[in-house]
Amino acid sequence: MNSRLQAALLFSLVLLFILPACSTTQQQEVDQAQRLQLYELKSDRVKTQVYWSLSGKLAISNGKEGGSGKFNWHSGPDFNRMDFHGAMGRGAWRLEADGQGARLELADGTINHARSVNLLVHSQLGWEIPVDSLSWWVRGLAAPADIEQREIDGQGNLNRLVQDGWTIEFGSYRSFGDVDLPLKLTAQQADWKVKLVVRDWEMAGVTQADD
Repeated sequence: MNSRLQAALLFSLVLLFILPACSTTQQQEVDQAQRLQLYELKSDRVKTQVYWSLSGKLAISNGKEGGSGKFNWHSGPDFNRMDFHGAMGRGAWRLEADGQGARLELADGTINHARSVNLLVHSQLGWEIPVDSLSWWVRGLAAPADIEQREIDGQGNLNRLVQDGWTIEFGSYRSFGDVDLPLKLTAQQADWKVKLVVRDWEMAGVTQADD
């Protein structure tokens, strides 16, 4: 076999391996682009629902201690209110935030204030929890900050998100109105872990309960 024929055969063999790989890569890129487009469409729909509320169960731990309890979360364009019941061994208490700052009312009537909700939960509860970001994650959206990693399923829902040092894993979704919203999520950074299970969602007057 002469050298030209050998070179032709070798080139053909290389193409047999390269072309399928290129095709697979291109298909993956198209698929990811389509998933991102679906996610962005969903994100736009969710953001238009400026009034929302949920009820469920929240568990927080730091590797040494933790607790859980039922809570209700109500949010609007300029306010957030979280009512906790029997949570973390503190009885019933309320956390509120608006454009003027944040307010924490404990079961014994003690009231504390801070410039932001994140500062307040850190100083009074000892939580290293980004409540501002959690208000986005709980709706299945990335917060308005740099995104380190993001995995999106075929319906445009977030499966996994890495943002601001936190890794957020999303559980099952359910349709509420014309959008899919998460029923479960786990957010973790170092020893801190937040687990949230949603029982009821309400957005723009559309309600549905988890069985």
